[in-house]
Amino acid sequence: MRKIHASILAMILTIGLAPSAWGGWILISETVKPGMSPIRITNYYQEGRFASYTPYGITIIDAQKGLIIQTDPWQKAYAKATSQEMAQKIRESHEKVKAWLASLSPKNRAHVEKMMGIGKKPKVTVKKRGKETLLGQPCQIFEIDLDGEKAMKLWITSGVRPFSPQAEKKFRKLVEEAFPEDKELGIFKLESTPEFRNLTHQGLVLKLVDYRTNTITRALSLKKEEIPDSRFVPPSGYREVPWEKLGPKNK
Repeated sequence: MRKIHASILAMILTIGLAPSAWGGWILISETVKPGMSPIRITNYYQEGRFASYTPYGITIIDAQKGLIIQTDPWQKAYAKATSQEMAQKIRESHEKVKAWLASLSPKNRAHVEKMMGIGKKPKVTVKKRGKETLLGQPCQIFEIDLDGEKAMKLWITSGVRPFSPQAEKKFRKLVEEAFPEDKELGIFKLESTPEFRNLTHQGLVLKLVDYRTNTITRALSLKKEEIPDSRFVPPSGYREVPWEKLGPKNK
């Protein structure tokens, strides 16, 4: 199964909580990494629906219909699943990883587990680092350290609320049900920690610096407007395929 990119999942979790009017919102951002061409991402938020458009495909989270959709631009195809179906796929992938680890020698397994972040979680520390205004929105700057080393810095505004409280609650429940964690496997992902989620629950992330990968994601524009329903469904002409058939290797 093709995994939804981590950066997209991080954006999925950045729904604002501030008391302001809600409606359709469009957030355009750019991710830059040395040696690579910039990646443009356009995120749409409206009435419990989220869609992220990237050069690698479209990810749609529709809390109204209870569906997760991923498109494949190479073969003009898409796959969809309910939160329960997606959770089952995730659990099956976890079982495959655990079976593979069990087949390794103790030395090789220890090396792989260290590389994958399996085992004891590093110490996560969050620090406030002042304020800055981005795109006309006041942002609180937070820095996250892992075991005393800088890992990430986020600029978060609490002045934007893409979803109503009811739609937001339904949306978050769908995401949490669809992407369960395996405590036995224990893969450490900073984006899944309570510390990270507590930050993103405070508002919308307008800038993110990941020191681990030397990557910067910055919002280029943020505007409120009604979004057509066509943004939350696969493009016309795309055919439905199983999740396992998504990706360039299957074209």
